[in-house]
Amino acid sequence: MQKKNIYFLIFVLVVLIVGGAGVYYYSKNSGKAPVSETEKLLIRQEELSKVIAGKDLAACDKISAKEDSVICRNSIVLTLAREKLDASFCEKLDNEKDQINCQKIVLYDKAEREGVAVCQQAGTEEGKRDCEKEYYFTMAIQKNDVTQCVNLKNEVDINKCREDFSQWQKTWQTPLK
Repeated sequence: MQKKNIYFLIFVLVVLIVGGAGVYYYSKNSGKAPVSETEKLLIRQEELSKVIAGKDLAACDKISAKEDSVICRNSIVLTLAREKLDASFCEKLDNEKDQINCQKIVLYDKAEREGVAVCQQAGTEEGKRDCEKEYYFTMAIQKNDVTQCVNLKNEVDINKCREDFSQWQKTWQTPLK
């Protein structure tokens, strides 16, 4: 063999020995194999769900990943708004569309618990009408009684409520074979 090939072979063996020793040393000292991206994601999700379950908005601000922090805040705010039936929480959401949807959800939840008169608290006539449609459709489902739909104020809404109820029955009331 030529001298150059021998030196190259020795160099490769030294690199392999040093590299192998480094990997062995790292794995012994860390006690674990390197974490995969999937495992990292699962760890992030688990930590995020614990913070959300704690309902501590200040804890969301301590999350380093911006997107996780926003998800955390929005989840807690919506949960608190629904639990307390307080739409003022909705103002803390990160965008206007989510704020409006949150306010509707709180109004619907409140109407379901306290009665359809709550729908009059909606800011617009369209909001009041949407709330009433949601209320009577929910009542029809809860009571399994399509006649709840006739309490709506116009024929178009009554017919839509009946159609939706019929579709709901076909989808959810059909026994599995």
